[in-house]
Amino acid sequence: MRARDDDRDGALGLTLAAVAGFALGFVGGAVLGGSVGDVHADRVKQALGRLSGSGRRPSPEQLERAVRDALRTDEATRDLDLEVHAAGEGLIELTGAVTDALARRAAGDVARAVPGVDVVVNRILLQGTDLPPTPATPASRRG
Repeated sequence: MRARDDDRDGALGLTLAAVAGFALGFVGGAVLGGSVGDVHADRVKQALGRLSGSGRRPSPEQLERAVRDALRTDEATRDLDLEVHAAGEGLIELTGAVTDALARRAAGDVARAVPGVDVVVNRILLQGTDLPPTPATPASRRG
């Protein structure tokens, strides 16, 4: 009987140690990623909510609408003619054409900041580089 109790206590101790190790590793990784990488507190909260099962994910339609609204209200992207498509859960695809690389990057950053967006596929093309310049884009401004 004593050997079974020892086995049970050993298994419980091992399980608790594994859970504690996972929790410390996750928190440590999030802290380190936040200070070194591009980890945002909102994304960590979303990930924790999904792990605990309490986080509700927006539907693809809601996500598309939220990204469109964010692009329309941001000063750097409000005048851009872009298409937004939710290609899957948390996955947004941006398409269209812009005249400068900063606008393309700004659109990706705005979309990435929307809660519920995990991945942004930025397929926005750059006039004069990815596409021939338009008549409104002088040859001197090419790439």
